[in-house]
Amino acid sequence: MLVPALTAAFALAPPLDAQDVPPDGWVEAEAARTRMCVPALARLIAVSDELEPLARRAERIRALAGAVSLEDTTAVAPFDASDPVERDVRDWFAADAELAQEYVATGDESIQRRRAEGREAIRRRLGEAFQALTDEGQARMSADGDLQAAAATCEDAILVRSVALEVCDTTESPVCDAARSPESSVRFRFVDAPEDLWDVESIRPWSEPSRLGRAPGGGLAGAGTGTVVSRGNLVAVVGLEAVIQPRASLAAEAAEAMDASLDSMGFAFEHPGFVMAPALALRLDVPARLGGATHYLLHFGDLSDPDDQVVWSGPVAEGEPVQALAPLSGRTLERLAAGEALSLTAARLPEGGEGEGDAIFTLGLPTAGQARAVSGWLTYMAGGQLARDLAALVPPSGSSGS
Repeated sequence: MLVPALTAAFALAPPLDAQDVPPDGWVEAEAARTRMCVPALARLIAVSDELEPLARRAERIRALAGAVSLEDTTAVAPFDASDPVERDVRDWFAADAELAQEYVATGDESIQRRRAEGREAIRRRLGEAFQALTDEGQARMSADGDLQAAAATCEDAILVRSVALEVCDTTESPVCDAARSPESSVRFRFVDAPEDLWDVESIRPWSEPSRLGRAPGGGLAGAGTGTVVSRGNLVAVVGLEAVIQPRASLAAEAAEAMDASLDSMGFAFEHPGFVMAPALALRLDVPARLGGATHYLLHFGDLSDPDDQVVWSGPVAEGEPVQALAPLSGRTLERLAAGEALSLTAARLPEGGEGEGDAIFTLGLPTAGQARAVSGWLTYMAGGQLARDLAALVPPSGSSGS
């Protein structure tokens, strides 16, 4: 669901000089994370080994789905005839090849409709098989209490060595051998103290824009670009997405408003079954409510003019990742395409939103590759290629497909 940014009627005092000191609550939160993760990672590794056959099977289904999309068996042949899913895919390729030859010979458009129906049927078959594997894996994870939550908190986390060694006095875990070793661990990463995590910064340049395609489960995916910035285990993922919704799922007035918004931005998008909106997607994994922060703000500039600079704002959620999807204005897209930098600020705002608040910390998002990625993404959508890709994936009713 698209949620517009909140109105920002406040000013902010600056954060700590150079942000050299972690915000209040950081040390305690990261020490608690490591105490929880040492035993949790032992359980996760055991379950992961148990689920390895499912993972291999899921990867094979992804490959089969890719082969269907490309109409090319090179990467997946030979098929396992003893496997019903692989047998169905093999049979679809054979039947589709015969229909293609018949179409070339006759030019009969009804054959193309039959090909499109067959393609959708095999995609559904693969999507159902993939979903069954996903459900089985999730059921196994759910059977082990809070293991799914532990996975979200602990996988790829940087641990505190001193805290891990304390836990390892009474706990057995693969983490313990790595924590005791003077050599760097490939599997686990450590710092000596919680404070050190604040100094571990990482950025990922803006990604190349992806085209719209099929997800392994059969839904639509792609048509986006994004970037990542982190401090320790605090990770912010910011992306631009083409949000595509069935037209029938919206009130007529809402669909018309979305169409009008696209027209005003000069986007070429026409599909009788769907509407589209360019949107900002944000995910923020943060260890706790830090420094008494009440809100997060995604913004341009220094927040001296919040009404002009704030792109999105939302309340802090205790103990949960922040996830948001917000519509983007044409002006915001222009600024991003010009390479204007975004920042994410945690702030303590006064009740009612009036007056001066305090900036707790700010993460500057990378600008490397931003102008090129955003401009390419906009060209993909505004030039009509997105609409053409959607029509190829979901042919409009009455179309023969491809």
